[in-house]
Amino acid sequence: MSIGQNKKICVVLLAMGGPNKTDDIPKYLYNIFSDRALIKLPGGPMFQKPLARIISMARSSKVKARYNLIGGGSPLLSWTEKQAHQIEAILSHSVSGIKCAVAMRYFEPYIKEVMENILEDNTDHIIFLPMYPQYSKATTGSCFDEIEKMQKKNNCNYSFIKDFHDDGNYIALLREYIAANIKEDDVLLFSAHALPQKFVDDGDPYVDQINTTAKLAADGREYYVSFQSRTGPVNWVGPDTIETAGQLLDKGKSIFIVPISFVCDHIETLFEIDIDLIEKLGEKAQGRIRRMPMFNDDFRFSEVLVNLIDGVIKQNVSA
Repeated sequence: MSIGQNKKICVVLLAMGGPNKTDDIPKYLYNIFSDRALIKLPGGPMFQKPLARIISMARSSKVKARYNLIGGGSPLLSWTEKQAHQIEAILSHSVSGIKCAVAMRYFEPYIKEVMENILEDNTDHIIFLPMYPQYSKATTGSCFDEIEKMQKKNNCNYSFIKDFHDDGNYIALLREYIAANIKEDDVLLFSAHALPQKFVDDGDPYVDQINTTAKLAADGREYYVSFQSRTGPVNWVGPDTIETAGQLLDKGKSIFIVPISFVCDHIETLFEIDIDLIEKLGEKAQGRIRRMPMFNDDFRFSEVLVNLIDGVIKQNVSA
């Protein structure tokens, strides 16, 4: 008998989202800056959305130029959809009635709309899997908050995979990627998306989980941890990736960068690391900085996620 027989199960892969084309950028930026749970703009809640509108319009031109350098839009949705297709195909061999969907926090397909479609299909159980290896209230927590608004309005069963920052299969795949691409004299620089310092001060586990993942993935190699993608008028955690890379280059080091809080290519890898970091560090970076390729649609990463999902199904979904 298949696991979950006679039950409709849907796995939802969650991510931040990104502009699919350059015309989407103003709306995407507005969605981010209007979320007070993520960035508290000056003036209190009353001024959050008006300021978000101003900031999004002011920054759109600069952000469009960056996306034009990586193909005119974010590949995040495409890579995540490919993972969803692979996960559904793998699970369908052992789980009857399984589907895998994709939902984004700050751009289409939005969490609310995806959930409405799933619930209209009379789904019995939804499993949410954020494509963030490490938990933060600003990322995974924000997605879960959106889900909880919908959860109160229906009788569907829900399961949440909070993180997989120290999952053995995930760490093993990271080690494989590092070993296959690093050069003997390279030092590891794990670069994570920055987080407002206030989140850490309030007990957010993200930075601790980043450090745990880095230590496990380094597997005894010399390594450093830094943070990228700072934006907006808030105090962010550090050290900064560009500054750290520059210091390592000044010491004569060659650097292998591992984008540790990401699982596929998007603006943070294709522009911030591959283009912006190299340009800002100048001649000393030429030939001395390389980046680990991302998992993207690697079938082995699908298997890592399937293992996480399978554990939830066996524990929470009766046959």
